[in-house]
Amino acid sequence: MLGSLLVLATVLGLMTFAVHSRIAVVAFVGLLGAAAVATVPPLQMWVLAKAEGAGQSLASSFNIAAFNLGNALGALFGGAIIAYGPGLEAVPWIAALIPISAFVVACLVLRLENGHGPTVSIVCGGEA
Repeated sequence: MLGSLLVLATVLGLMTFAVHSRIAVVAFVGLLGAAAVATVPPLQMWVLAKAEGAGQSLASSFNIAAFNLGNALGALFGGAIIAYGPGLEAVPWIAALIPISAFVVACLVLRLENGHGPTVSIVCGGEA
């Protein structure tokens, strides 16, 4: 899962340098498709491993819904970057920030799952 996020960020980051060449863009769009599709199975398996029993169907539905929401938000933000921001050349490197952020969040989650996260004590009603 972590590797596919890094590959996706790398492809998007390098795509920044390919936007001025039609041949390079075609190649990078193919790489982008492969990298993006490669992120789905590990994330889906991770979600299903966390859900139990009948909850797996609901978890799977929410996971795919999150991917669809990400597609919609990506189009929205990409269009805004083109129309109101630095322009088309900036879309790939700005888009690369998303899988980098996902990588950081995934690392934090894995760290918490392994029991290496911070412990928080909650005080309720003056009792510890």
